[in-house]
Amino acid sequence: MPQADPLDYTKRIPYEVLARLRAESPVWRAPSGVWLFSRFDDVQAATKDIESFKSSFREPGVAVPEEEQLISEIAEPRHGKIRRIVNSAIAAHRLGRVEPFARELCADNLQKIIARGGGELMDEYVMPLPTSVIATLLGVPASDFGLWGQWSGDVVQGDYPTKNRSERGEGFTGAHPEFAAYVDRQIRERRSASEPPDDFVTRLIRTEVDGESLSDVEIRMLMVFLLVAGNETTRNLIGNLLVTMGQDESLFRRLQGDPDLIPIAVEESLRLDPPTAVLLRDCIRDTEVRGVPIRAGEKVAFGIASANRDESHYDEPDRFRLDRPDPKHHLAFGGGPHVCPGSVLARLEARVAVEVFLESVVEMKLKPGYLREKVPVFWANGPSRLPVALAARVPA
Repeated sequence: MPQADPLDYTKRIPYEVLARLRAESPVWRAPSGVWLFSRFDDVQAATKDIESFKSSFREPGVAVPEEEQLISEIAEPRHGKIRRIVNSAIAAHRLGRVEPFARELCADNLQKIIARGGGELMDEYVMPLPTSVIATLLGVPASDFGLWGQWSGDVVQGDYPTKNRSERGEGFTGAHPEFAAYVDRQIRERRSASEPPDDFVTRLIRTEVDGESLSDVEIRMLMVFLLVAGNETTRNLIGNLLVTMGQDESLFRRLQGDPDLIPIAVEESLRLDPPTAVLLRDCIRDTEVRGVPIRAGEKVAFGIASANRDESHYDEPDRFRLDRPDPKHHLAFGGGPHVCPGSVLARLEARVAVEVFLESVVEMKLKPGYLREKVPVFWANGPSRLPVALAARVPA
């Protein structure tokens, strides 16, 4: 039995405790009743077993109406049908427009920071990128990226829906009224327009699933999911890699000298510091893992951060290495049929952010005494702040 709580990610990921669990008790039940899977093979198999495990970050016993469920919570076969709609928002032919937009945005924001000799990278450089990109893909004003950052933080740090709703109204509208009102306005504007724009919101309005159009509430929840998911995890990915570069000058110089290594560095950062440290699931039928019975109704945690450092899959699992034989061999985006639909977009944004940074900066110094503070969201893994001093790179 570990002395520290392997599920306490309040301040940091307890990697040493997770390593002990992998060795001694890979299927472990916390005092709270939550089961934790810590080995790579078990987590990978569980992500594929959608008949036994259903995504849910909510407290046990908390349920929401079907049309207010996030896409990750919707059961098959409807999940797959709606997922195809989501995929259309980030299809390859649309990503072709994203890269030049992302590159220009990164360059503009970075030059402002460099001109002052430094600044807070998470707020000034990292956050505007995913929020603006996803807003552009969805067809909502990129100028509102600050709202997405604030609202997505409210959602992932909140407790919607709680069992006690006496202090707030019902549903998502009661929990996050400003966010809901904004998204609902986007839907109304397109429904009332004689010639609505050819964007994702309009496509959602015109799409049918099982012969029926999506309701405004379903459209709202899809947009909320994309705006939140497109912000939180990508922000953590970029921030983690920038912190690593700031703490390892040799890595900084190597990537600057050989930009072809940047996509590999993105993958290794995803493995070593996954933006999502743990995935929570509800067990929906009796099953067993490694001979341990898991009962329907019990809560399960897929230990992504632990699985990605499984000694049986990685040499020197706690080291950042650019020479791994299969850089994409990790579970940072989950697995199985519910693998993160935004993985291609997240990788693109991270690559562009690092490329622009290395093209523009000759020296990066973390603020003296800097200590990486984890974001307050327990399941998320990224730096909450990154104050740096920067020196401009003079073109050759």
